[in-house]
Amino acid sequence: MGKCILGTSSILIKRYSSTKCVTKFSPLCENYKTLRHIHFPGITPFAEGQKIQNAMVNANLDFKKLESKIKKQQNEIASQGYQLNEYEDNLLKKILDMKPFPTLLTFEFENVYTGGKKMKKDQEISSKIEEYEAMGCKFYQLERGGQVTWHGQGQLVAYVILDLKQFLNLSVKCFVDSVLLKAIKETLKKNYNLESFTNENPGVFISEKDHKIASVGCNIQRAITSYGIALNIFPDLKFLNTSTMCGLPGVSATSIKKLKPETDVSIKDAGFQYAKELAKLLNITTVEHMSGEDLKL
Repeated sequence: MGKCILGTSSILIKRYSSTKCVTKFSPLCENYKTLRHIHFPGITPFAEGQKIQNAMVNANLDFKKLESKIKKQQNEIASQGYQLNEYEDNLLKKILDMKPFPTLLTFEFENVYTGGKKMKKDQEISSKIEEYEAMGCKFYQLERGGQVTWHGQGQLVAYVILDLKQFLNLSVKCFVDSVLLKAIKETLKKNYNLESFTNENPGVFISEKDHKIASVGCNIQRAITSYGIALNIFPDLKFLNTSTMCGLPGVSATSIKKLKPETDVSIKDAGFQYAKELAKLLNITTVEHMSGEDLKL
């Protein structure tokens, strides 16, 4: 997953160390004090994962539109010197209290290659897709930034869906650098005794410039986030090292299993570990772990 930060009109590909993030992020409403972590057991078809994520993103966007409309009407009534009766006021408060919880979806996908928006301009895209299919992988074009990356068996993919504006001090850059990526680093250090690095390129590396173990890609729409990270647990590294991934020639991929062959780790365990670190960095006090089995389409 190539790093991408999508705003209304720009794509930020690289991070700049001169910009610092505030590390104290705080939820601004009651629902945002709970993270709902939904893990999908087994191998999930990639297209199915996209549909599930899109449905949840659309639900967040729809609620945000409703919330904006209610608050606008409340302000208009107040500006005219009127006020709602107790029943109407309580009803609107109950509706606003139904705000969706921040949600983490974790998957292990079938073997696929995915392209970001830059791939649409690649004149060799047809021949590259043929190469991917020859390796037994499907190709999907996504509406995210970045270039080509791989997802598949042995890799944890985590999608984070939340409203950035429901946290104090949480900018887009801070969300990527100080939440998504830092949660990977904390997961690796605390659970596998692996030190890791970030640099001007997207992702997490075991050495300062090489041995990439995780990638990041993020889409932002009206402050609602989607996509997230991919962490290599025990994938077949040929899929990541045969072609240039994420526009980084000369950079090789690695995994927890390659670095710690004695470690017995599952995708589910890694998902739970990542959820814990994500919540901690956002100062979310409760994590609800749920099975996504019934949500599969």
